[in-house]
Amino acid sequence: MEAEQPLCLACARLEDLEYLPAGEATLTRRATKYSGRTAVVVRFSRSRGRHERQGVLVEKSALEKAEQECTEDASERVAERARAAKYRENQ
Repeated sequence: MEAEQPLCLACARLEDLEYLPAGEATLTRRATKYSGRTAVVVRFSRSRGRHERQGVLVEKSALEKAEQECTEDASERVAERARAAKYRENQ
């Protein structure tokens, strides 16, 4: 937004960034860590009366590096989620 008007990606100089939708916290966290420039994508919800996060814009190289890391340690994260589920069940 600039002067109360939305800008297109090219006008905001963000056309080279890739859109990463919300949903995978690990991928989003890693991609934003490796990206030099990021932008949060929000949408206004009239029913709730607030802006809601839809995803982020990150550099393509950062997204690729984050995806590679996520595939490399996917089995470790699955095992950790299983351990955490078992721990919560015991609690």
